Amino acid sequence: MQLLRMGAAALTSTLAALEAPYLIIFFLFALSCLLWIGAGRHHRMLMTGALVVFYGIGLFHQTHHMSHFTGDETEWTVVFSDDLKMDGDRLNAGVDEVFTGENLRLSYRMKSEEEKQQLASMISPGLTCRIRAEAVKPNEARNTGEFNYRTYLSTIHTFYILSPESISKEHCTINDSIHYAPARWRIAALQHVYNLFPEPLNSTAAALLFGDRTSSSESVNEDYEQLGIVHILSISGLHVTMMTGLIFFVLIRAGITREQARFIILIFLPLYALLTGASPPVVRACFMTGSIIAAISSHVLLTPASALGAAFLVMLAFDPYLVFQAGFQLSYVVTLALVLSSGVILKRSRNVIELSLAVSVISQMAALPFLIYHFSELSIIAPFANLLFVPFYSVIMMPALFAAFVLSFFMPVNLLTDLANLFLKMMDSLAAKMADLPFAVVVTGQPDMEWILIACTVAISSFILWEKKETIWYSLILCGLLIGVLTGLSRFSSEGEVTFIDVGQGDSIFIRLPYGKGTYLIDTGGRLPFEKEAWADRSGGFSVGKDTVVPFLKRKGVTKLDKLILTHADYDHAGAAAEVLSYISADEIIISPGSANVDVMKEILAAASDKKIRVREGFEGEQWTAGGSFFHFLSPNDRNYEGNNDSLVLYASIGGENWLFTGDFEEPGEQEFQKKYKIDVDWLKVGHHGSRTSTSDGFVKSIKPEFAVISAGVDNRYGHPHKEVLENLSGVYVYRTDQHGSISYTFKGEHGIVSTAIQPE
Repeated sequence: MQLLRMGAAALTSTLAALEAPYLIIFFLFALSCLLWIGAGRHHRMLMTGALVVFYGIGLFHQTHHMSHFTGDETEWTVVFSDDLKMDGDRLNAGVDEVFTGENLRLSYRMKSEEEKQQLASMISPGLTCRIRAEAVKPNEARNTGEFNYRTYLSTIHTFYILSPESISKEHCTINDSIHYAPARWRIAALQHVYNLFPEPLNSTAAALLFGDRTSSSESVNEDYEQLGIVHILSISGLHVTMMTGLIFFVLIRAGITREQARFIILIFLPLYALLTGASPPVVRACFMTGSIIAAISSHVLLTPASALGAAFLVMLAFDPYLVFQAGFQLSYVVTLALVLSSGVILKRSRNVIELSLAVSVISQMAALPFLIYHFSELSIIAPFANLLFVPFYSVIMMPALFAAFVLSFFMPVNLLTDLANLFLKMMDSLAAKMADLPFAVVVTGQPDMEWILIACTVAISSFILWEKKETIWYSLILCGLLIGVLTGLSRFSSEGEVTFIDVGQGDSIFIRLPYGKGTYLIDTGGRLPFEKEAWADRSGGFSVGKDTVVPFLKRKGVTKLDKLILTHADYDHAGAAAEVLSYISADEIIISPGSANVDVMKEILAAASDKKIRVREGFEGEQWTAGGSFFHFLSPNDRNYEGNNDSLVLYASIGGENWLFTGDFEEPGEQEFQKKYKIDVDWLKVGHHGSRTSTSDGFVKSIKPEFAVISAGVDNRYGHPHKEVLENLSGVYVYRTDQHGSISYTFKGEHGIVSTAIQPE
């Protein structure tokens, strides 16, 4: 408990030094004060020392947390490290700049299959190359609340991504330093796994044995995430404990003394951490296990709580920025909860099933605030899924894979791997069926920091109740109430919003009316599919629907849309619709008249049919009201679909402002519009992403907008928005997704405020 008190004090002062949000610091300070009150004089002195020392460590790291480079450099000498991945025509790697040692990312598009083969045979950890490359800053979050790649890379002290012109063998030399040996061994071991084990067992073996999930099936990962058991595909404390126990058992059976076996394991653990990529959860597990084994060898009693506290203090001192990584947070908070619960709560379990359920519920309760913050959803079925999958992976799969890997160097293991593969496919199939259950996951939305701290308080209170009342039901009720409140707040908020989602070169607009009176999505964005040669085709990869629109909707607590309005049948407006519908359903889909026969719409109509979603055409003159807002389609008026000028044009009165959403309306359509309507609007969604064929001077003068929004991709190849369009919009305040990211108008009643995800430099 002493080291845990020091850990709480150290975390508080570290976050203060790193300028974390003040609410988090206040919460941790209050928690530290409670621990202070219950501590003796000696413990208080240690806590005070931890506060001072770790504040100094935090300040030191904070002042040195910057790049040595300006970004204007073009000549680089870099050495490849252990994070190498070739996917289709793209090479991604972690590299270190030779003279400063600074971490960089390298992203290179290979030009031919021959070049890919050459680089695959040449590149390995330790390869030092002289390259010409542009240095760019990593992408930041372009929609409010989404994963911020720039922030994540900064936590691992990486500030630039290099894009080389070429990587030439003549300018590269191999560095045989022992420093890169574990990384080379890891790559060799992974290659052995992929060559030896059948699919999909090879991906599972790579994940469980060496912490590599880059080749894991995307659909399987999603199923396991839905079930809240994706952690079993990552190396954790349980895996390290099982691996250590297995090695210890084999060594003892081989006639080695216990002292010698412990010594071998102490050498093995740090090497294993390096072989598995040295992620924070693995380092924590190896450190804890090693500390306890070392203490036993020295005839010292070291409790798991003390080992956890020591691991936390050492890792925090080594790199305070680890605290901002989700894996670090979840690893420590779940382990802490299990350690603290072992003395009372877990001891009440009468059998293995009760113990497994209790462990799963404890883990889920402890992780609750972090899961809803990072992922905006919570698996309800996780405790029951863990009962089935944890024993399978820890007791059956892990030992079988380890044995198969070791034995494969001495004898054929086809029988063992084929049998393991058969069982794995059965479990993956079961996971897919369980993930499809309607109650498997609850989408909470992404709460603000105040509610995250309330969730932390509820989680702590739930453990206290469970311990004091000797029953889990009060705790489950308390957590259930929290989840219900968070879900209600996100879906029935008194605030409404209109958000122009940044989907790159495309359109997607989210409208939410107050008190759950209406949730609409106008277009989904999307990308035109391009045929690639087999060698260049990438697995998975970025998808606008799955990776941008769906997470955005989940952060808003949306599980079903009232209306999905697809203005017209272009990929950059409707291409991601089918994918969005596979995650988020809709009461109805409204399409432009006559557009159903266009290729992009056929997949959407098939997806709608599978989910029994009504699809209908919207016509000029259609009106509806909801939640104090008014909506009116102003175009088109016939079923002769010809493209952009047959976009559904929607006029709306929302939040005290008048809006005109124009799809890809072009100048001929605008001229017809001017003949029919004499309206003024406050907000104009600029047609066709700022193309010069839209937003004519006469049209702008006719509708007199005060604000305009242009949805266009960063450095898009079309040159949108066109200079002429920007000139036509002179006098109008222009927001652009390529410069501002997402643009939101949030309102209560007739008054609202505008916010953007990015503040232009």
